[in-house]
Amino acid sequence: MAKHATHPVARRNVFKATLTRFAGKMLPHKFAPEPATVTPDPISLAIFAIDRVGPAAVRACASGVEVRVAAPDEATAAVFRAALAETGRRRATDQLIRIVVD
Repeated sequence: MAKHATHPVARRNVFKATLTRFAGKMLPHKFAPEPATVTPDPISLAIFAIDRVGPAAVRACASGVEVRVAAPDEATAAVFRAALAETGRRRATDQLIRIVVD
């Protein structure tokens, strides 16, 4: 029987290099803390909708001109942009409302 000439040192170096490459790419992501997702307070969302988005919808409907509404933060703006994208499918005037961050 022929013996295979194996080099245990070379095999360990390949394993070490592979493990190091894997650890360098994958492990920091696994142990890094998840970014905190900011969710707006539901009461604040309702107040914002009643006080600002509702009247803006009436103005857009009456005038046919784009209306900009200033949101207090990006999380609130994202919620209302998503809501207006959904309602804009049924009501074309909702497409005239632009939510911007103040």
